[in-house]
This record gives sequence, structure tokens and C-alpha cells, in this order.
Amino acid sequence: MPTPEQEEAAPVALDAKPLLEERCTSCHDLGRVERANKTNEEWKAMVERMVEKGAQLNQAEQEAVIQYLAETYGP
Repeated sequence: MPTPEQEEAAPVALDAKPLLEERCTSCHDLGRVERANKTNEEWKAMVERMVEKGAQLNQAEQEAVIQYLAETYGP
């Protein structure tokens, strides 16, 4: 049985779909994302650019969103 310290240290899985819907669609609609069809590296560059422009995603959220986008809207 894990100790309380181990439970706190365990990473929490982020659900990227709601993050995408909540944080990314404040500037553009989801259709724009759905039509993009980018590779993992292209999504990474896009998310980094959006964060530079003000998208509110911390590093863990960015990684989760990038993975979701690549799996869902990749080639």
C-alpha cells in the first residue's frame, strides 16, 4: 500500500481534450484545430507558439495537449 508521500508524488494524468476545448477555443474555433492535420513536431511548434501568444498552459498541460493533438489530429 502506498504511503501518503508516494500518493502525492504520483503524476496526475491530464485530460487534454477539455484543456484544448477550454484554453484553445477562446481565440479560435475547434474546427481550425480539426482541419490542421499536423505531425507531433508540428503540433509541438504550434502549441509553443500559442503559449507565446498568451495561451494559458503550463508545461505538463502543453505536453498533454500536444500528445492529444498528434494522436487525434495527426496524419
